[in-house]
Amino acid sequence: MKNTTYLFLTLLLSVFTGYTNAQINANWQLTGPIKFPTLSGSGQINGIGRATQIVFHPSDPNKMYATGASGGLYISTDGANTWKVTGTDKLPDMQCASVCIDHTNDQVIYLGSGDPNYYSNGYGIWKSTDGGTTWKLSNTGIDKRMALNILMDPGDNKVLVAATNDGIWKSIDAGATWTVKKSGGAFRQMIAKPNDFKTLYAVTSSAFFRSTNMGDTWTQITLSGNGISGSGCIGVSKADPNRVYLTFIGSSGAFTPVLRSNDAGLTFTTAKPANSYNMNGYTESQTGQGAYNYAMTADPLNANNVWVCGHCVFKSTDGGVTWSRKTSWAAILHTDMHQLTYSPHDGTKFFTANDGGVWKNDDAGAGAKWIPKSDGFSCTENYHGAQSPIKKDRMSCGTQDNGEIYYDAGNWYTNRGGDWGEQIVFDYQNANWIYYYGNNPATGRRRTSLTGGEQQLNFPFTTSNTSHHLMEFTPLQKNVAFITNADIWRTDNLTNNPPAWKQISSFNELIRGLCVSPADANVVYAVTNSGKVYRSDNALSASPSFTNVGTTPAAPGSKGSIAVIKSDPNVVYIHCNSKVYRSANKGATWTDVSAGLPGTNFIKMYHDIYSTDEGVYIANGAGAVYYKNKNLTSWVNYSKGLPTICNVTNFMIYNDGNYKNSVLRVSYYGRGVWETPLYDPSTVDVNEIADNDIYSLNIFPNPSKESASISFLTSQTGNAELALYDMQGKMVRVVLNTQQISAGEHTYYIDVSSLEPGAYTCKLNVDGMVKSKILVKE
Repeated sequence: MKNTTYLFLTLLLSVFTGYTNAQINANWQLTGPIKFPTLSGSGQINGIGRATQIVFHPSDPNKMYATGASGGLYISTDGANTWKVTGTDKLPDMQCASVCIDHTNDQVIYLGSGDPNYYSNGYGIWKSTDGGTTWKLSNTGIDKRMALNILMDPGDNKVLVAATNDGIWKSIDAGATWTVKKSGGAFRQMIAKPNDFKTLYAVTSSAFFRSTNMGDTWTQITLSGNGISGSGCIGVSKADPNRVYLTFIGSSGAFTPVLRSNDAGLTFTTAKPANSYNMNGYTESQTGQGAYNYAMTADPLNANNVWVCGHCVFKSTDGGVTWSRKTSWAAILHTDMHQLTYSPHDGTKFFTANDGGVWKNDDAGAGAKWIPKSDGFSCTENYHGAQSPIKKDRMSCGTQDNGEIYYDAGNWYTNRGGDWGEQIVFDYQNANWIYYYGNNPATGRRRTSLTGGEQQLNFPFTTSNTSHHLMEFTPLQKNVAFITNADIWRTDNLTNNPPAWKQISSFNELIRGLCVSPADANVVYAVTNSGKVYRSDNALSASPSFTNVGTTPAAPGSKGSIAVIKSDPNVVYIHCNSKVYRSANKGATWTDVSAGLPGTNFIKMYHDIYSTDEGVYIANGAGAVYYKNKNLTSWVNYSKGLPTICNVTNFMIYNDGNYKNSVLRVSYYGRGVWETPLYDPSTVDVNEIADNDIYSLNIFPNPSKESASISFLTSQTGNAELALYDMQGKMVRVVLNTQQISAGEHTYYIDVSSLEPGAYTCKLNVDGMVKSKILVKE
């Protein structure tokens, strides 16, 4: 068994001996946007990411909390000028709806999961006792229900009430357990009466409820009038604690009624009847867009001042009777607003949470001047992302309601607004040329500068944002491009306006994977929806031919990647759903090489064309990247530092052969773009010596789950050091600490059960002679 392990680890040595040096392993860092993007080339106000709720610290006026819909919980300590994410990056894929801070100890935080805008469940309620660094589920009883508001009794920090998408729930043991107090009801908001926290108000899309005993029992209050439907919102004011406002989105012909109570919600009268003046439209005379963007609040210093927002902000100064619009959806303030709130510490500080982030009113409550307060609120929801293959600092991303953003020389810019769901790609001609294929238009286009100048591509078929299309370029023939639908088309004059396209295949079947060989642009592989593998060896000729070389060893899945190894073009990798396969004969036969992968579906695979050992990277949507080469029998996790709270939408690479400059990048739907350097296989310890009969290092078992034996053979007496290091070069275990040893074989045992899964370097030094082996912790 030792001989087998010895041979296996000898192979590992050629790849991983350099892991303790400069470029050792993944080190994912946020590329951004971090600062609020600069508006460039768009007439519509821009944003950074979707904020769902803002909450203030119970006693510190400068400390605020904000939930990013898909990106976790953020904290500001300077009045929203800057934000930092908490430890939510390591939570499972979920959305964030609400937050509650313990008024006796701000290290205790409750986080409601789920998406309050699209009204979907998460995992229930999470709790942190260390200021948001770590989290544990606190959802016994309430289960996976989404809490839109979580309120704590100011007299007893163990008492919590949560209004959810399925009833109202209460905890009397600091969130350890929850019991239902109002069964059923899809609640939209819950708020406490100012100066009387035992009295709570809650509203659904058609009903209003009142409790006077901190949520133990609830009474439904009768409402009358038209338009009592759609998302309900509540407004209360410290200036008059008995004043309660209600509004609903309403329905066609019965828009946005406003009701007012002067007796703490016992009875209501109509302040503004449902009519053609609509406060959920792009203007007051236009129709609305849905229940996910509607909010209300009242001025804490003047109970007659009440606000409603949706696409725009509306204000009443006469108790909700008459209204005026204060903002434009395309300018002043970002649209799709989800909350309006005043600081409880200063009634002149006024904020909104919307699809663009966190914004502050800066004209003493007049409502017409708003400024973004979202630096660091890095929760951009990317539908798609693309990296230029010829310029490292050039990316384009299409976002949810924040348009297209692009990365240039370390900064992020917005060049158009709205939802931008089209697929994006760059060529090898010009880093300023960005290609789009989706709905607008359905025949493709490219932008020839970062901020303007567009050309039609005239694809010979109709594209859409939801259809599967692939567009591939090759550095070997920069004026050639391939585009797929149910077949492959080629252009040889890519720079023409428009390019001319020629159909070069006759599969008549949707293509899931396409690859141009990095060794020869005439060699093109395609995988169809049914799993047929085609190869052309003359793809650039006037009459290309494709040969069906076989089928994929498993169903290809919705996203398939093929990688041809440049140093040996006979070798081809392919991923099929959760499996990766290798062919040594150009796709004729396949071998499963999925060992070490987690069994989740993958979205993209890349070959490091400058490697000589078949270096390949693969990413899944769950925020995990893996690396393998031909010397490894198992994939190595290359994900250190990546968030898991939201999904990866695109996996990208920039590779110029300089490993200090080349990067992998991923775009998230909820955490922006992240990057890490590529693994550098050329980094070797200068004192490293090869295995031989008189000096060797072995580890068994490898990979290891609980413990491993480390044995080495030396032919001389000397001072030995043996230690385990993580992939950043930090020592995590000392096995042998500068101890004199005799010649012969020595074996030591090490407990690895508490280590995080991944790769570690086991390094032996005997009088300056160094040996390194990789220990993989499962």
